[in-house]
Amino acid sequence: MQENIQNGKFGGKMARCKKCNVEILDDTDRCPLCNLILEKNDTPISNLYPIDAIEITRRFRVFSNILLFLSIVLQTFCFWLDYSINGRKIMWSIIVGMVVVYVNVILRLTIMGKSGYLFKIVGIFFIALGMCVCSDFVMGYKGWSLEYVFPIVILVLDLIIVILMLANRRNWQSYIMIQLFQVVLGVVLVTLGVFGEIKWVVLINVSTAVSIFLFLGTVIIGDKRAKTELKRRFHI
Repeated sequence: MQENIQNGKFGGKMARCKKCNVEILDDTDRCPLCNLILEKNDTPISNLYPIDAIEITRRFRVFSNILLFLSIVLQTFCFWLDYSINGRKIMWSIIVGMVVVYVNVILRLTIMGKSGYLFKIVGIFFIALGMCVCSDFVMGYKGWSLEYVFPIVILVLDLIIVILMLANRRNWQSYIMIQLFQVVLGVVLVTLGVFGEIKWVVLINVSTAVSIFLFLGTVIIGDKRAKTELKRRFHI
C-alpha cells in the first residue's frame, strides 16, 4: 500500500480524520469509523485506514439490503398464507413480521449503525421489549409483558449501567440520562399499576425503586460532575 501511495496510485490529496488519526483513501467527506467531517491533507502518513475495511462495510450494506428485500417477500407470503387459512383472524403472520423487523433493525443497528455502544445496547433491549409487548397484545394480552418482561429489562439495564460506569470511570456521568429515562419508565409503570391497568406490581415496584436509588446515588455521590452533566443536558 505504501508503494502505491508513493507512486501516486491513489491520486493527490487524501482526507484525514483528526479524531481517529488516520488517513482515508476513499473518496468521502466523512470518516467511516467515527463519521467525523474530514479535512484534506497533502502529506501521506503510514497510519492509513485499510481499504479492506471499507470494502467489508460495503458488503455488509449490500447484504443488509438483500436481507431487507427477502424479508419483505417473506412477510408478504406469510400474511397471504395466514389470511387464506384464518381469514381476518390473523395472528402468527404478525408475530413473524415482528421477528423479521427485529432481525433487520438489529442488523442495521449493530453492524451498520454509527451510534455509540450504549445506544446500541439500550436499543436492542427496548426493541426486544417492544416485540414482547406486541406479542402479548396479539395473543390476547395476558399482561405478562408489562408485569414481568418490562421490569426485568429495567433491572438488567440498571446492572449494565453500573458495570459500564465502573469500567468507564473517567466518563461515568454520561450514563445519567439513561438512568433518568429508566426512572421515568418505572414511574409510568407504577402509575399504570395504581390505576389497575397492571395487576401484579411487585416486580415493577422493585425495578422502579432500584432505578430511582441508582439515579439518586449517582447524583449525590457524583456531586458537581453529575449536576454539571444534568445542567448541560437540559441547557439550564
